[in-house]
Parts: sequence; structure tokens; C-alpha cells
Amino acid sequence: MKTQLSIPIHTQQFLELANFLRSNGDPRDPVEIVSVAIDYWLDNASWKPELLSESDTRGYQWKNLFLPSGTQIRMQYKGAYFYAKVDGDEIIYDGQPISPGSLANTIAGNSRNAWRDLWIKRPEDKEWKLADECRSEVAIDPLIKP
Repeated sequence: MKTQLSIPIHTQQFLELANFLRSNGDPRDPVEIVSVAIDYWLDNASWKPELLSESDTRGYQWKNLFLPSGTQIRMQYKGAYFYAKVDGDEIIYDGQPISPGSLANTIAGNSRNAWRDLWIKRPEDKEWKLADECRSEVAIDPLIKP
């Protein structure tokens, strides 16, 4: 007989998990996914040292994508490149804090989709990646920490 115990989890976090599963067509019980996440962590913590200690990394949280401080952001528009950078917990463009959506809209002067227009280069990245590609990587493996 397998015994069970209850582990407290913030209600909001559990609801976000349930909503995520539902919106992605995953019929599994969120309680089952918590066990899957624990198994994943146990399988990976020995070779991903960042999983073994609480991170004090600063950065900007863009939906489910975390951009650590030092991340560069660029957008090409009408043949010119425009750059912003994550400094601390903010994206800075022209010396002012800005959101990714506002950055893309400000550069283009009209409504744009920041996920498809902004390119990201985190401190550990060798190449620029489209923001939407970075977001897809996190969706595939939500426990990835850049």
C-alpha cells in the first residue's frame, strides 16, 4: 500500500497549473503533474546546480519567460536595429523602463506583436533567439531556468 501526505501549495499556483493544463488540452490531474515536477527535479538537480539553491538572480519576468539581468533585446525595423537591456528587474530603453509590448510598439510606431518582433540574447546565450522561440522552449520544459 502506498501512503500519501499533503504538501501545501499556494492556491494561486495550483490554479495556474490547472488552467495551463486545461488550455493546452492536457487531461491529467494537476496533482499528478506536481508529482511529475518533483520527479523531474530529482532527475535533474544533480547536474543542474542552479536547482539546488534558491536563486537571487534579478531579471524581468515576461509572462512565463524569465529574462535575467544583462539580457539584451533587439528589434530590427526599417533596416535599423534598436536595442534595450534588462537591468535589474526592468527592461530599459532610451534610459526608461518599458515593457516588451511597449518596446515593440514604440520602435515601430504602431501595434506590434513583441513575441514575433523582439530578439533575445541572455547572458549565457551565444546567439540571438526570437522571443517566441524562447517562450516555446519554456512551454516545452517549464522548469528550464535560463
